[in-house]
Amino acid sequence: MNLSKLRYSLTGHTEKYLYTYENFKLLIHPDAYAARDILNKLEDDIDLMPEIDMTPDKTDIKFCRYDYNENLYPKSELLAFIFASISGDWDIIKGIDLNTGLPHFWLKQKNIIYDPSLAVITTEDNYLKNFKQLKVIKKEEISNILTEQNNLYKFYEKSLLKKHHSKKNSSFSHNFITKLLEQFQQNINQEISLDEERIKHIKDYIMLDNFIELRQVLTQKRKSFLKSANIAVHPSIDESILNTIEPIAKAISELLAKEYNLNYNYYTNTLGNCYILSIMFNLFDGDFKLVQGGIPYQNNGFNITTDHFYQHSWLEKDGIVYDPALRIIVPADLYYKFVRKDNVYSKEETENILRRIGCNFTHFKDYIAGKQIGNNESIMYRLSVKNIDTPKMKDDGERLISLAKSYKEKNSA
Repeated sequence: MNLSKLRYSLTGHTEKYLYTYENFKLLIHPDAYAARDILNKLEDDIDLMPEIDMTPDKTDIKFCRYDYNENLYPKSELLAFIFASISGDWDIIKGIDLNTGLPHFWLKQKNIIYDPSLAVITTEDNYLKNFKQLKVIKKEEISNILTEQNNLYKFYEKSLLKKHHSKKNSSFSHNFITKLLEQFQQNINQEISLDEERIKHIKDYIMLDNFIELRQVLTQKRKSFLKSANIAVHPSIDESILNTIEPIAKAISELLAKEYNLNYNYYTNTLGNCYILSIMFNLFDGDFKLVQGGIPYQNNGFNITTDHFYQHSWLEKDGIVYDPALRIIVPADLYYKFVRKDNVYSKEETENILRRIGCNFTHFKDYIAGKQIGNNESIMYRLSVKNIDTPKMKDDGERLISLAKSYKEKNSA
């Protein structure tokens, strides 16, 4: 079986005769997409991978996402040890290619297989139809193998001898990986750095990437972590704050589902739900003040710059901002480098407003003033605004406040 057919077989893909560039992409079996966090981290690691020295046979050593080269296949051991050493998430598997009978190396995490020499991601069941596993090299064992066996030296030996006219360098593999790790960390540091130039760049592009770059510099976390179902905490803040947030978040989700048939949570699909998440949290824990304002930004088109404002809602407590929509907890002074605070509400003030506007989770000041919020100028919105301070609004608000109190008491019992 040639390598192209092997790649398609392992991943369930078929060869493309139009848009043929897709044949050279990192191919992923549909069943592997269930491991979304693993895929996000792998993509993140590839993006931050430093440049790797070319081998003497002029093979460009890299982890392909768009431009697979079959010359990488004989370098499976080199690729596996580099990626496993840098990522820290994968075990290395030594085995045999059943089609050729030759040794081969790949990576395994849970039931997911990543073979960088083939640029494929698949499940173990699919992969082992063409390969036989002989030995598992655990993450913890990799460093010792590099030091004791110097197993990567053979891939560069000819160029080293030609270049240095020296005998075998027994520490080559260790030094080679150590250098790559240092460069990888430098790439991470550069990505999370925050200076005036970076602040300007983020403000210029703040609306174009689901706030991922903003969230990254505010929390100092990897992009893959921010794409997962986690709340990201800035390193200066004690992560025990999550122990306060978790039970409240669970109780709120339960309340909204059971009483209002609304499916909201604080860990997934939070972008765009800032109002309901922050207002409900303030009702449950008054120590977190409700804050409303927004993010100023600019649009540039046809040589014209226009100012805009993204209305937003979040929480603040003791100099710390918890933004449930962005899923971040950061120092307030850092947060306000990018976000403008307009109005702050105590739990009691929030309750009084809800008695006026019912279960309208929204930008309080503009809603009460009858102003457009976001792009909402629908007839339903205009009718809702006209019904402020009606008996129904009061009843709806009182019911929500009462439910929040009872669910909070049940949660703390």
